[in-house]
Amino acid sequence: MIKMGVIEGFFGPQWPRPARLSYAAFLTRYGGDFYIYAPKQDPHLRKKWRDPWDQEYLRELTELRRTFHSAGVRFGVGFSPFGLGSKLEEGDRTALREKLALLQNLQVDLLGLFFDDMPVTANLAHTQLEVVDLVRTEFKGQLVFCPSFYTPDPILDKVFGQRPEGYLEALATTIPRDVSIVWTGPKVISPEITPEHLRETSNLLNRPPFLWENLYANDGPRNCKYLKLTAFTGRPDESFGLVDAIGLNLMNQPELSKILYLSSSFVANGKADPKGAFRRAIGELVSAEFGSFLLSHQEDFRGRGLDLFSAEETAQLLREVSQFSDPAAREIGDWLSGAYTVGSECLTD
Repeated sequence: MIKMGVIEGFFGPQWPRPARLSYAAFLTRYGGDFYIYAPKQDPHLRKKWRDPWDQEYLRELTELRRTFHSAGVRFGVGFSPFGLGSKLEEGDRTALREKLALLQNLQVDLLGLFFDDMPVTANLAHTQLEVVDLVRTEFKGQLVFCPSFYTPDPILDKVFGQRPEGYLEALATTIPRDVSIVWTGPKVISPEITPEHLRETSNLLNRPPFLWENLYANDGPRNCKYLKLTAFTGRPDESFGLVDAIGLNLMNQPELSKILYLSSSFVANGKADPKGAFRRAIGELVSAEFGSFLLSHQEDFRGRGLDLFSAEETAQLLREVSQFSDPAAREIGDWLSGAYTVGSECLTD
């Protein structure tokens, strides 16, 4: 059984709380192993991580942890200490220890230490290794580390600064082997991930990669115009045995994303071919009528996108989708109405 779960790790609108909580029972039902809460829009975990966490925020995290634990699903939090410089100052260490103590007290199973999508600073590897060392002292759960350069895709160098020579090699040879290291494949959003690429990556990282699967991500100013309702293709069967785990970073639409998760699970566990898995997931999760609507408009939603719909087409689609009571149908209506617009905060889109 492939170790697979969900990372809520995208830019743009966060999942509504009830939908997020519903993933506990959903993952249990379909063999999911973990859920990591890490939306880029949550300032407590990223740009304002140094600020105090009030009791209401801690209660919300506690409720999340309890819900997923009650369902038998491991719960994680993705923590991104944005703004660390080329040296870890004592104030940085104090602030990190405070947050790590809170997360330890929350009984978090997985801690995502995510340095993705941040500007390059001097001594990048050295500073991040210092953080890893501190975290392993203060936090006793599993650590999932995302480096600043998590793919060879040159878009990262273009947007955030040239990757330092030997950066990944320094991390891979120093970070203990029991720490998982995140990788997205040859691209930020990889159409294909071959066994050959994964073997090369395992050699580079000194361990099988934790695959942060972005195939369905639609969290950028261009990608938000599409619904990535597509089959889980471009991943040969052999690839699934060459990774540490698969964390699906799904769409901004949580109910539609359940179709994508289940379809991917069917493929990764050898239960169906990609196209058959996609249809099977639709048949299992939504009404027959809404399923027919999805399949008939799949190419429009994933290929044409909002900008190519005329006003008349949009109005007609809104009328059609309003006939269904499925929660995922409401998400399509909201998407057609512009509710999922994402700004320029996602720089790799």
